[in-house]
Amino acid sequence: MRIGARDAVLVAGDAPLLAAAGDVLAADGVQVWRRPDLTRTGIPRQVSLVLLAEGDDLERQLAQVQAAGRGRSRPLRVVVVRQPAAAGVPGADGSIADRIDQAAAQTDLRLEWLDPDRAAARLLLARWPLHRAMDPPAEQRPHVLVAGFGPFARVFFLHTLRIGQYGERPPLVTLAAEQPDLWGEWIATNHPQADACAELRYTGLPTPDFGAEWPLTTVAVCGRPPEPALALARSLIAQAAEQGASPPVLLVADGVGPDGWPQGALSDWDGQLVPVAPRRLAFSREVLLEGRDDALAEVVHEHYRDTSAAQGRDPAAAPSGRPWPMLGTSYRDANRHQADHLWAKLAVTDCRAVPEELVESFAFAPAEVERLAIIEHRRWAVERWLDGWRYGPQRDNAQKLHPQLIPYADLTDAMQDLDRFAVRLVPALLARSGLAVVRRLVVGVCGGGAEMSQTVLRDGARLVLRRLMARYPDRGLTLAVDPSDAAARDIAADAVKRFGVGLFLLLPVPLPRLLAAQPPAGRLAVLDLLGAAERRIQLAGDAAVAQWRARRAEVLFALGEDGAVPAGGVEPPAKRVHLSEHGQAHWNFEY
Repeated sequence: MRIGARDAVLVAGDAPLLAAAGDVLAADGVQVWRRPDLTRTGIPRQVSLVLLAEGDDLERQLAQVQAAGRGRSRPLRVVVVRQPAAAGVPGADGSIADRIDQAAAQTDLRLEWLDPDRAAARLLLARWPLHRAMDPPAEQRPHVLVAGFGPFARVFFLHTLRIGQYGERPPLVTLAAEQPDLWGEWIATNHPQADACAELRYTGLPTPDFGAEWPLTTVAVCGRPPEPALALARSLIAQAAEQGASPPVLLVADGVGPDGWPQGALSDWDGQLVPVAPRRLAFSREVLLEGRDDALAEVVHEHYRDTSAAQGRDPAAAPSGRPWPMLGTSYRDANRHQADHLWAKLAVTDCRAVPEELVESFAFAPAEVERLAIIEHRRWAVERWLDGWRYGPQRDNAQKLHPQLIPYADLTDAMQDLDRFAVRLVPALLARSGLAVVRRLVVGVCGGGAEMSQTVLRDGARLVLRRLMARYPDRGLTLAVDPSDAAARDIAADAVKRFGVGLFLLLPVPLPRLLAAQPPAGRLAVLDLLGAAERRIQLAGDAAVAQWRARRAEVLFALGEDGAVPAGGVEPPAKRVHLSEHGQAHWNFEY
C-alpha cells in the first residue's frame, strides 16, 4: 500500500527514534501528527501511516491504534521502529515479535517492522555498491574496511556479506576498532559462521593494518561524532593512498549536514569522502511513504507468487507466499537481499540496466549463467549461514539444518538447475520493473596528449560515438577513461551529458596524488567525472592502464597521433578507431 502525497503520518509516542522520524518526514514536506498517547485521542482521517516504537508497551499501543482506527475506509499501515540494541542480533525479541505479528494478523492493521540501521545500510550500499571501486569481470573482489564497533557498523558488516559475493572467492572484510577483540567476540557469539561468508581480518584503530594482499575498495567509518569521524576518515584516506588505493570512504554519522560539521570542513569534496546520515536515509519519505527501496523486492516476491500459482498452488497458503502488505519481516528481508544482489550479478557480467523500451530482448550466455549460478548459490548460503543454519544431511527447520549448504560443485544437477533458473530470471525481474539488461560495449579512450581545438575534438568524438551506437544498437556504450588524460576526460564528460553513456575511470595513481597534480580547472573536471562514474578502478601506473584497456576494452578510441601508438609496448584491442588532429575518424573495422 503506497501513501499519497496528501496523506499524513501519526507519530504515536515520544521515543527518541520516533521524534527523529517525525523530524525527517516533516523536513520532507510530510504532514506529521505527534501524539504521546492515543488513549484520549483518535486518529485523524488523513493519517494512513502510524509510527510506533518497539518496547514493553507496544502491545497496548497496537490495541489503541486498532480501536482508534475502527470504521476507516482503508486499513491503517503501522510501522514499528526497532531499537538499535536489537540490530543484527538474530532472534532479538523474536517471541514477542511473533506474538505481535500473529495478533495483528487477526485485525485489519498492516503491520511492518523497521530496523532503521538495516534500512540505512541497504540504501547506502545501493547508492555506493561494492563494485563501484573494483572490476568484477577481471575477478577482482571487494575489500571492505569497517572502522568502528556499534549497531550500525555491525549491520553494515552483515549486509556487506550478503551482497558482497562476486565470485567463488569470498569478499575480504577488515574489521577495525580500538578494541579489536570486540568484533571477534561478537561474531563468535552471534554469527559463528561469518568466516564462511568472507575472509575476515581484525585490526586496531586509529592505524589499522589493511594487509598487502588486496587493495581497499570501500571504507565505512561508523559510530563517531562528526569531528572525530572526519579526522579518522582523512587519516584512512592517506593510509590507503600509501598502498595505492582510492576507496570511497562512507562517513556515517547522524547529524551530518550544514550544522553537523565544523565550519567549511566539507566545502571542498575530495572525491572520496561520502557523508551519510543513517536516520535521514531510513526515515525518508521515499522509504517510509513511497517504498522505493522495496520496489524491486516486491517484484521478486510477486514473481514467486505468480510462479506458485502457475504450478497450481495457492501462494497465500504458505507464510512465504502472502501478498507483500501481509508478508512477514523475515520473508521480506529474503526478497530484499535477493533484489539487492541483482546489481552485483550485472556487474560480474559487464551488463547494465537501461529503460525497457531501449532493448528488445536479452539472455545471459551459458558460460555467464554457470558463473552466476555459482555466485547465486554462495549468496543463498551466506543468507542462511548468517541466520544460523548449518549443513545437515536432512533438512530440519527446527534445528536449522540444510543439505544444500555445500559447495556448488557438490550439488546434484537438479539443485544446480535451481540456481541456474534463478540467474536466468534476472532479466525478467528487471523487466517487471520497467528495466532491461544490455551487455556493455567497453570503449577505451586514449588521448595521448592530443592537441586539437575543443570544437574539433567534440564534434569528431560525437560522430564516432554515434556511429558506435548505431553499429551496436543492443549494447550499452561505456567509456573507460584515465581521468588524468585531459582530452579523454573532455570527451567522457560530453558523452555522459549528451548520450548518457556509462563511465569507468581508470586511476593510474591514488586519487589524492592524481588531484594534486591537476590545475584547478582540471581538478574540478576530475571531481565531476568521479560523481558520474559507475566504476573507479585503481591500477598501478600507466602500463597497468594500457594493459587493462588491452584486456577489457572491445574498442580502442585513440585521439591524435600519439593516442594511436601502443602504450608501453602493450598490444591494443583489435578494433580501433583513430581521430586525427583534424577531426577525421579512421576505422580498422566495419562500422
